[in-house]
Amino acid sequence: MKARNRGVANPREWSPRENLPRAVSALQSARRVLLTMHRGPDGDALGSALALGAALREMGREVVVYNPDELPYNFRFLPGAGEVRREIGAAEAFDVTIATDAGARDRLGPHVPETPRRGVLINLDHHLTTEPFGDINYVDPEAASVGILAYKIIQGLGHPLSRDAAICIYASILADTGCFRYSSTDPECLRVAAELLEHGVDPWEMTVRVYEQQPLARMKLLAEVLATLELDQSGKLATITITREMVTRTGTHLDLTDGFINYARSVDGVEVAASFSEPLDGTRSWHVSFRSRGNVDVSRIAKKFGGGGHRNAAGCSIDGDAQEVRALISNAVAEALSHV
Repeated sequence: MKARNRGVANPREWSPRENLPRAVSALQSARRVLLTMHRGPDGDALGSALALGAALREMGREVVVYNPDELPYNFRFLPGAGEVRREIGAAEAFDVTIATDAGARDRLGPHVPETPRRGVLINLDHHLTTEPFGDINYVDPEAASVGILAYKIIQGLGHPLSRDAAICIYASILADTGCFRYSSTDPECLRVAAELLEHGVDPWEMTVRVYEQQPLARMKLLAEVLATLELDQSGKLATITITREMVTRTGTHLDLTDGFINYARSVDGVEVAASFSEPLDGTRSWHVSFRSRGNVDVSRIAKKFGGGGHRNAAGCSIDGDAQEVRALISNAVAEALSHV
């Protein structure tokens, strides 16, 4: 098992080897397929969906990729990203619906159809905390990214890997391994990445597009967010705060804050970083992201507040004002740190 999941009790036996052929079989007989993912998609959710979409279209299937939210700025270059739809018609029906990296049914967009219009629902994920909401749950907590699962499905379908699909899978792996820096990086994902290069992926171009082309507005927002960086008394918890006022003043949006939390985690001596994002819709539901150096399982902290994720990266939403939310999180992290 990967370092990030080592010592974490998996509450379910997901049986990925048994569920992979079930997912392949459902797609073999499908003519119309819906691909969707969690709202506010990241590179893994989007890349894995677009990879499957590319392969299925090449196989002659009718494919719809749906997410109601803005796509992450640094993954909009992916093949097929420009065709992602933000709504689905009330009468549209599908033979198979695939949810990538969702974690739970309620994280999908509002237009995802219910039974029977959705067809067979395949839950494609690698989170330890995912819910078994699919008719088929192809979940593998040992996979470095959901893109690895998409790769295996394409293999199972017997379809040659195209350059478009390879680019999307590589982007998925980059996103969830932090450009092969995180503990999720393992021999399997490196072997897959090598094959993707053989299918036309340029690693330098991908790294530049994903990590090294940033809007000026994002840098201005980062400067304001870093000014909020604080350490607790122990020096093991670092926090940053992103307010509505900052976002408005810099003319940005929360999509551009991806990765900010890693600056907090990089402070020497910090074990856990937490990012507090004020809701832009005027509600009291703050989004909290966590990152861990590895000694604290932040997915357990997030789960206490209805969220989830991985051992080293997780998130949740909490209703309350800023002080209330910070106090809840500080206490929960302090409790977790007391066992380290």
